Amino acid sequence: MMEGRLSAADAAPLSTIATAMLFGTVTFATAALATRTWLTGDSRAIMTAMNPKSHPLDMSSFTSIYALLHHSTILGLILFFAYICENHPPFPHGEKSYDRDEFFFLTALVIILSFYTVRKNDSVNQVRKGGESTLENKLQTISEGSASSNLNAKSAISLGNDDSTISTFTTGTYGTNGTKATFIHAAETKACDDVLNRDQTEEWKGWMQFVFLMYHYYHAEEVYNSIRVMITCYVWMTGFGNFSFFYLKGDYSLVRVLQMLWRLNFLVVFLCLSQGTTYILYYICPLHTYFFLMVYFTMSVGRHLNYSKYGLRLKLAFVALLIYLVWDVDSGLFRMMHFPFLGQKPKLGATNGSLWEWYFRSTLDHWSTFLGMIFAANFPITSLFYRKLEALPPVQCWLGKGVIALALIAVTVVWVIGPFSHDKFTYNATNAYFGFIPLITYIYLRNLTPTLRNYSLNLLHEIGKTTLETYLMQHHIWLTSSAKSILTLIPGYPKVNMLFVTLIYFYTSRRLYKLTLYLRGILLPDNTRKCIVSLGALASSIGVFYTVAFLLESSGFATLTAVAIVSVVCGMLLYQTIMDSTWELYQSASKESKDEGSSVMKSMFNDQLNIDSPVARLSPLIIGSMVVLIVGISWHGMAIAGASKIGPLHAGCDALANKGRWIPVDGCNEDALGAAHRDNGISSFATCNPAGGAYTWGWETSPSSTHCRFTQRSVKQLTKSLKHRRIAFVGDSMTRNLYHAFCRQLGIEDAGQYDATGPKHQDIARTKDKTGVEFKWAPLAMDQLSTIKDIVESSKAQDAAKFDVVVVGGGAWDRLHLFSSDSDKQSLQNNISGLKQEMILLQQNGVPVVWATPTTINNLALNTPEKRDHMTEEDMADMRVIYERAGISSSVSFVIDGPSFSKERVAESYDGVHYPQYVYDAGAQILANSLDWLLPLKEDSEPFTAPEPGKMANPFLGLMMLCLSFIGLMFFDGFFGFSYLASLFVKGVLPSDLYYEAFTVLHEKMKLPPITFSSNGSVATNATLFSASTNWTKNTSYSKTNNIISSPVRRRSPGKDVESSVDEEIAALLGGNNGTEMKRMN
Repeated sequence: MMEGRLSAADAAPLSTIATAMLFGTVTFATAALATRTWLTGDSRAIMTAMNPKSHPLDMSSFTSIYALLHHSTILGLILFFAYICENHPPFPHGEKSYDRDEFFFLTALVIILSFYTVRKNDSVNQVRKGGESTLENKLQTISEGSASSNLNAKSAISLGNDDSTISTFTTGTYGTNGTKATFIHAAETKACDDVLNRDQTEEWKGWMQFVFLMYHYYHAEEVYNSIRVMITCYVWMTGFGNFSFFYLKGDYSLVRVLQMLWRLNFLVVFLCLSQGTTYILYYICPLHTYFFLMVYFTMSVGRHLNYSKYGLRLKLAFVALLIYLVWDVDSGLFRMMHFPFLGQKPKLGATNGSLWEWYFRSTLDHWSTFLGMIFAANFPITSLFYRKLEALPPVQCWLGKGVIALALIAVTVVWVIGPFSHDKFTYNATNAYFGFIPLITYIYLRNLTPTLRNYSLNLLHEIGKTTLETYLMQHHIWLTSSAKSILTLIPGYPKVNMLFVTLIYFYTSRRLYKLTLYLRGILLPDNTRKCIVSLGALASSIGVFYTVAFLLESSGFATLTAVAIVSVVCGMLLYQTIMDSTWELYQSASKESKDEGSSVMKSMFNDQLNIDSPVARLSPLIIGSMVVLIVGISWHGMAIAGASKIGPLHAGCDALANKGRWIPVDGCNEDALGAAHRDNGISSFATCNPAGGAYTWGWETSPSSTHCRFTQRSVKQLTKSLKHRRIAFVGDSMTRNLYHAFCRQLGIEDAGQYDATGPKHQDIARTKDKTGVEFKWAPLAMDQLSTIKDIVESSKAQDAAKFDVVVVGGGAWDRLHLFSSDSDKQSLQNNISGLKQEMILLQQNGVPVVWATPTTINNLALNTPEKRDHMTEEDMADMRVIYERAGISSSVSFVIDGPSFSKERVAESYDGVHYPQYVYDAGAQILANSLDWLLPLKEDSEPFTAPEPGKMANPFLGLMMLCLSFIGLMFFDGFFGFSYLASLFVKGVLPSDLYYEAFTVLHEKMKLPPITFSSNGSVATNATLFSASTNWTKNTSYSKTNNIISSPVRRRSPGKDVESSVDEEIAALLGGNNGTEMKRMN
């Protein structure tokens, strides 16, 4: 077996072995049970499992257990496929490449195509099924009417289903005190046509998810700030949707919490187990989980205040203050709350420790969920506000809407040219405080007219349904290496590969979406005890197999054969247990049924199938074993023949490192011309060659089974891997050019620049980000021997002066100056022999040595007679043979073959010896790849110190968010005061005056505690008054308008104490004199 190649089990983490045994057991049992029921000619269990609707698990039912195992097997196979794509793909993972033109082209194409799928919302899906997304229970059926109380006959209302809009408003004298009131008759709306309806939010998620995925696929860093805003929108929806659910349903049961946590974390838990990754890697899931729990506890604690006008808002204000103290003030509260659960050691997905990573991720959006809760708390008012404006004459309607739109757009423009325009690191510090600006602007403009609300783009709607699954699976199927590389199934055709992989990716994501909901329906029914039992059984199963995997690994038996044996044995036990407990009942039900479809099968097997024949008993076990065997062979085959996950190259790749060639790059194609126009203002090229005016060196394709994935090493990669390392280059001018090229790979841009004023032959030392790179001038073999001896002596000291790798090259000067006589040749042989011994000693001291053979000589360009006589390519070929026969190549750690990257560019050697800089860059990249096995990773000499939470705190901006939150809460405006601008042109649409009208019918419709009216027109909503009934009267004045809602808006008299009723209500909420409030009731 080639060095670096591991068996399937050797390459798998412990959790992967455990997961393989778990799903191997399930797969065996599923195949065996399916075979047994098929042999009897009874396909009821199989057909039931195919039904997309799940039912709670019945342990006495064969059909129910088989449905659970069937879908669990599909889940296991998808996870297996994802594991193969990540760890043993058929071809090496591809590198990301950003093409701005292609990125924006595909994004615009999908958006344009989506407009061809525009549909009216009620035609997309008439019947909504519960439990499908985090936004599934959002506030959809609100504001379908309005209410008033204690008004005379002129101001009565009627409720109905008329969707028309009456552009009329009236004033008159109403009530007992002769107060003037303005009435605006707002049309009723359907849930699917309301503000931010379900179809619209799915569409919203859809286009954001598409851009988010494209950002990851192309590594489009220039749109990072936009992606950051989109994540803010997702987290905002968590607050909006879950607040709405708890407000409407009042369901704070453990079942609801478990079902929600299942939806958010079921798939990610099994990905962590099967892939051996960390939870924090998929940070979106913990982010949504965390803020869901924040919403849950906010609504659950003091839930009797949730239906009080100011009680709920005071509670939310307290939460806002808590958010401010935890995240916006460096008070240490964040660390106190999270330190017991999160560590500070680097791990996958958290290079600075999980505590800092969580602090960073949560800080970016720590206000987003809360702002979504504020919008949900004001949602009925917002919906009514829109419809009241739309009931006005067009001029007034658009004056009211337009002033708000202009204000929001103006603020958004300021945000775009201000915080949004900064680099990603600066922007991250402000996203939590300004990211909501484009969010509320989008919501307002997207819902600006009834037509915009009534229609949605179905293509984006479909994408938005599976945002959680597409987010998770992009890490391992669409992309790989935790979304850092590209899955390649069709090498050489990147766009065709993208299309093919995308189809697989979206199919598996949608399948996992359905599986998650199906298994939730089976294992988490609306029964607390059954939910706890199901989760306990699932956790116990995982724990048992994890223990078995640990024991196998500890004893050295964690092989694929052992995994298969455990799967088959446990599968047999599971199969037999199910048969013993359910088969008799299932078979008796089969005899009673009149299944015409099974008559053919029964006739084939005659009466044999009515008894437990040997065939019926043994065939299921054989089939189950064969299925497990096929999966195991596939795993083993891909581990041997396939590529591997991205990691350091192994030493077996040294034979392939120099195999490559120069290929032409078409500089005249439209991609290059477009980039030149965008970035440099170039309209056309003058010197490009359609046949390839430029060249680049690349490695030849090696078999996937070699696991040798050579790639260009970036500055970031090299500086990270070579931190606190010292590299020495020893040799002549050829070696010096290689040294300069390596410095350029480290990011030292001026390395190797032509300078005729300085000395040509001298030592050079450069440092870049704690990496030391030195060149020691030693043109002759005797010079190289002397220099290496000094390095050997320093390597014995084991101190900071020790080099980590030494690159040596020579031969050209010896051939030119000291090769004319036999004594010169003998002296050279002696020096080469000594050099060989010293290099062996250096390696014995732990310092790898690399030999760089001379590059190809361009005979025609040699510029002196001496060189033309003694330094031709034929002469240098002889020198390479001399060094080879002396054992130089076999005595070093690695050889950089100079001709491999220079012979095809020999015509470009301007003096016959030296080449343009880019030629040496190829040799430097060969060296950079070889460092994977030459320099194994070592612990950083500097102790790791994780950043402390609190560094992103901003008390001033946090105080601004507190003020905005209080405005949204106490002014009853989801747009944080912007809605009040409409009152400059329109009377009767103050959000604070729409509270009672908006919430009364909502509470009545959803059977929530009723809104109660007092004698003076105010409303008492204290919990003690919830039992009071709402007084309704019929509006005879508007009986001809079919089911129109009228809305009273009070005009306060100048001398009236308008705050008295508010003060009394707050006093009642805080335990004041409720008797006073009761006396004010009619």
